[in-house]
Amino acid sequence: MLSVDFRSVLIILAIGFLKPAFSVEPTIENVIYGMDHGAALLMDVYQPKSPIGAGVVFIMGTGFTAYGAYDDLPLKELDLWLIENNVFSDFYGETEQPFVPLLEAGFTVFSINHRLGPKNRFQRQIADCQRAIQFIRHHASDYGIHSNWVASMGHSSGATMATFLGVGDNIANPSALDPVSRQSSRAQAVIAAAGIHDLLAALEKSPRSASMMQSLTGRALTYQPPGHPIFETYKHASTTSYIDPADSPVFIIHGDADPAVDLSQSKILQATLSTAGVPHKLLVLPGANHAEIGTMTDPLPFEQAAGWLMDQLKDLDWKTDVDSLPLTSKSPPDLP
Repeated sequence: MLSVDFRSVLIILAIGFLKPAFSVEPTIENVIYGMDHGAALLMDVYQPKSPIGAGVVFIMGTGFTAYGAYDDLPLKELDLWLIENNVFSDFYGETEQPFVPLLEAGFTVFSINHRLGPKNRFQRQIADCQRAIQFIRHHASDYGIHSNWVASMGHSSGATMATFLGVGDNIANPSALDPVSRQSSRAQAVIAAAGIHDLLAALEKSPRSASMMQSLTGRALTYQPPGHPIFETYKHASTTSYIDPADSPVFIIHGDADPAVDLSQSKILQATLSTAGVPHKLLVLPGANHAEIGTMTDPLPFEQAAGWLMDQLKDLDWKTDVDSLPLTSKSPPDLP
């Protein structure tokens, strides 16, 4: 997971320059999917050569945090920047953006910006990602996809957000004046690579992540006694607190040599999904760090994820009306 000043940490995470990298460009740029007090929430659209009619929301990781300057890198373009500037020699073996195997499989990919900390806590970050899903559903025909099938995918903090889209509420409001808000916010399947899923366990494993946790939650966990409300805040910001049997299937990817987010985070997610009976798969990559692959695999990890996603597409009933999914009450509490 990248830390608070992700500009500097991106350089620290650079490991090597093994091979040249090439990236794909979006077919539609800067689509406004929501507004925040006059500031636009943007996404780029990547359309495949042979579309299959299904979409994937891609969320890049930043440690939940932005630098806070006018010239910040847009989140939706950060993966391109990492590749083009050789910060990562590969992305789990991919020399393009991690979602390229999904694009090649026919999925339409939507790479989004969302609000970040420390200004915006986890509730607003999740809400932006949910809004993106709703917007895509409402405009599905414009992008040549079926409104009943949109998955989510993310890396690092983006994997946390992507997981929330599969285990969190369907926040559709059937009586909303805004037609976008009437759409389901639930992703039909999730690909989560190297995400944080239990904040308290992550902090215990890596105390140096305290500033990132504070940025996400707005609360600094220091010497508070057991039972202090701050522990509930950290639980509310953890994906594992929301998992139940009705949740979407999850494909988990993690390197066993990840110095930024320990593999135990994905194993905690795996165990919680298992207990709830949610379909899932954990792919552990020997020797892989937070981004770069160690031992090469065939197929590569994100190619395997694309194949798994295709299987989910075949298994799920496209005729199911996602807007009829039950509205639950497990959303994070509102900001004070």
